[in-house]
Amino acid sequence: MAQQRTPDVVLTYRYLRGAMIALLLMLLLSVGYQWWWETGHSCWLGSISAYYYTPARGVFVGALCALGANLIAYKGHSPEEDVLLDFSGLMAFVVALVPTAPDDRCGPNAYAQTAPEIAAAVRNNVWSLLVVAVVGAAVVAWLGRVRGAGAPTRPRSARSVVVSIVCGTVVLAELVLFLVLRDRFIALSHGIAAATMVAGVIAVMVLSALGAEARHVGRDGSRGSVYKKVYIALAVALAVALLAAVVTAAGRTGFGHLVLVAEVIVILLFGTYWGVQTKELWDLRDTSGPEARAVGPIAR
Repeated sequence: MAQQRTPDVVLTYRYLRGAMIALLLMLLLSVGYQWWWETGHSCWLGSISAYYYTPARGVFVGALCALGANLIAYKGHSPEEDVLLDFSGLMAFVVALVPTAPDDRCGPNAYAQTAPEIAAAVRNNVWSLLVVAVVGAAVVAWLGRVRGAGAPTRPRSARSVVVSIVCGTVVLAELVLFLVLRDRFIALSHGIAAATMVAGVIAVMVLSALGAEARHVGRDGSRGSVYKKVYIALAVALAVALLAAVVTAAGRTGFGHLVLVAEVIVILLFGTYWGVQTKELWDLRDTSGPEARAVGPIAR
């Protein structure tokens, strides 16, 4: 019976990866539609996040929440990669649920909100996210203890510890802001979450590159080297785009749409990475044969 189900598991895994690319595409299309049809392709807002205050809000929030859920559900190739994916997924929820400051470049619209309305929405959404995150973490910890009962504990690597500490520090900082300095949380958390979410993705890309050759041992070693170079190049390009967006957002100077351009580049680069890695893992794991029946290393 387990062997009969295994192809479904593999296909579900592949569809999960494909769904993430579809979500990114839907977000770009929604913003593009708003620009082309609703403003007569005459006005761009300063960032993708600013489209929260336009008819694109539903797709913006929905796509980011779905993307966050997929990142959390997806299992990484290593403990530290798994932590980074969970962290980036959690930050995607924060980006979706805590809006950036309104952008009046294209004039007022019916989706604008007052400061008290934004504060009320943030309280409602973040408390809901916080409770579910705590309960979910407790359930995962309990399942881990049950599954690992009687098995020898494996020491965590120094890299895994460092990654966990860094991600935990960011989450703790966001939590303190929300509980103690609510106004500062509304003003700062969106930018912090967006930047660290992308930073987490960059780290995942680097870790994936470092393990690319090992994944192709016994198959085509040169192909693993090619994937490694591609992932490193995409990670560097993504880091440059992130730096440009952060510097521009902090300085509020220069080309007024640089943040928007950088965000589009980030989405395209991440979508490219995810598509290339899907192709790599697709080749490594077929739905028939011994690989399909080895459910454990499907994501490796």
